Amino acid sequence: MEWGSEAFDKARREDKPILLRISAVWCHWCHVMDDSTDADPEVARRVNEWFVPVRVDNDERPDINDRYNLGGWPTTAFLTPGGDLITGGTYFPAETFRDVLERIHEGWNERRAEIDAEVQRIRLRRDERAAGVEPGARPAARASLDGAAIARAVEAVLDAYDWRFGGFGTQPKFPQPEAVRLLLHAYAATGADGPREAAEKTLIMMRTTGEPDGRAYGLYDHVGGGFFRYSTTRDWAEPHFEKMSEDNARLALAYLDAWRLLGDELYGGTVRGIMDYVLRKLADPDGGAYGSQDADGEAAFFGLDILERERRPQPYVDRRFYTNWNGMLAVAAFEAAPVLDWPELRDWAHLTVDRLSELLSTDGGAMRHVYRPFQPGAESDPGAPLFLGDQAWWLKAVLACYQATGDGAYRDRAERLVQVLERDFFDAGRGAWRDRVAGGAEGHLGDPHFPIGDNAAAAEALADWAALGGGARWRERAEGVLAAIQPDAERQGYMGAVHAVAAARVLADPLQVHVVGSYDDGPSRALWAAGWATYAPARVVELLDPVRDAARLAELGYPPDGEPRAYVCVGEHCLAPVGDPDELAERLREAGAV
Repeated sequence: MEWGSEAFDKARREDKPILLRISAVWCHWCHVMDDSTDADPEVARRVNEWFVPVRVDNDERPDINDRYNLGGWPTTAFLTPGGDLITGGTYFPAETFRDVLERIHEGWNERRAEIDAEVQRIRLRRDERAAGVEPGARPAARASLDGAAIARAVEAVLDAYDWRFGGFGTQPKFPQPEAVRLLLHAYAATGADGPREAAEKTLIMMRTTGEPDGRAYGLYDHVGGGFFRYSTTRDWAEPHFEKMSEDNARLALAYLDAWRLLGDELYGGTVRGIMDYVLRKLADPDGGAYGSQDADGEAAFFGLDILERERRPQPYVDRRFYTNWNGMLAVAAFEAAPVLDWPELRDWAHLTVDRLSELLSTDGGAMRHVYRPFQPGAESDPGAPLFLGDQAWWLKAVLACYQATGDGAYRDRAERLVQVLERDFFDAGRGAWRDRVAGGAEGHLGDPHFPIGDNAAAAEALADWAALGGGARWRERAEGVLAAIQPDAERQGYMGAVHAVAAARVLADPLQVHVVGSYDDGPSRALWAAGWATYAPARVVELLDPVRDAARLAELGYPPDGEPRAYVCVGEHCLAPVGDPDELAERLREAGAV
């Protein structure tokens, strides 16, 4: 059954536990469990007789996954008819799963008091964590955000660093691009060798493993471009072969940081390889990127050269558009395009923002989560929940589009999204943004969750909005939210790096580049591109046309006439204007990247 009131009503009426399966179209072991475990006749009988089975697609329902995932995909969770977690796990082979089903069934019918007691313990731990405290601890006074938290996050990342093979932890090994970006920031801020060495070795090993041996892939696909999702081995040599738009967007931003900061062409070439893969395999020419490319087929396909691949059936591509992942890719494309001198990449990102804004915007200005172009009549669901991650990343994408085009219509769209964040997602008691708009009480969807990554993305977006003239109070809101979720992030260790990256961005003085000149004028575009060439995480670049943007120019106090020129401001301090792109790049380096 689908997740919803019908399934929960059935569970209550028949006094049966719910068997919740969370899977994903790209997930290899989900397919294996479908085709082997669930195909076992005795498993099927026990499931259908003893439970109310519910299936959830992780990519379409991140809110359910956030509350019930038990460590990976597939997740197999057993719930009470009220939605409380009893127990569960991930992948189960058929023989093991038969026993698991029998134990849960017997416990439900014969030892209900024990199950109820365990459910209460799990519920208490969940409620305390939702309130931002460790189980049994008293809530601490809300702290302010400061650089010490960033330094502690850097230490946590370095503690987890694998000095032999790069990356963090052992195996399976995931890329963790935000941890790399944090190390690059630490190097830029302090000049310390340790963060630079750890970041560079990680980036190089992820990119080059397999290449010296003449293999077609390590974690990176040396033939087709783009990164696979993770490595099953510590040395990056044996990947799991799904390619995710989300992962490739985040990795593109990490390699772009490295290229702008360190200048190694390997990093720039990697960004180009990622975005080339996106445009060839995931991008719709009318705008938008598909969600993922499947892992099934594995080395039998990805070990081939490009011509052999093109002659073979292609691994399945999930042709749904997810708002948050498209926002990530659009941001990466807008930032990479001027540095790579790739106008087609910028044009595709522009089409993406326009198309999905039209298809998925609500009357209130929020963004729905998914568009399904292959399902006539069900392309989007007007009644589906609205998610924080979509609003945060779409705000970032719309602001990136405004910076790329100078078109004030994108400022207006961004302002509506800011209002959505404040009106529909901000929880004043917690001081942070909820993961979804309240409503839909089945299970524990009514319980507020405050995801670190999505709150961090929203905070970064508000910092950009403030720097682009939205008002200082939005930067203060971003700082307050990051302070509120800081204890949660620190408990995550190196996986809380995404919070520290956002904190560094919000605490830094904004670096504003205002380019005054006609949008279609060559010298203006050259200055605009130079504004993006330097590593500067707190940078915004605003292209202001003397005719179209007269009001904004008057607000900033810049004269509208004369040759194209760029003004650089750090916080409240503005430097003399420049008209040469190389001089602008040098001015940005002098102004400070961090």
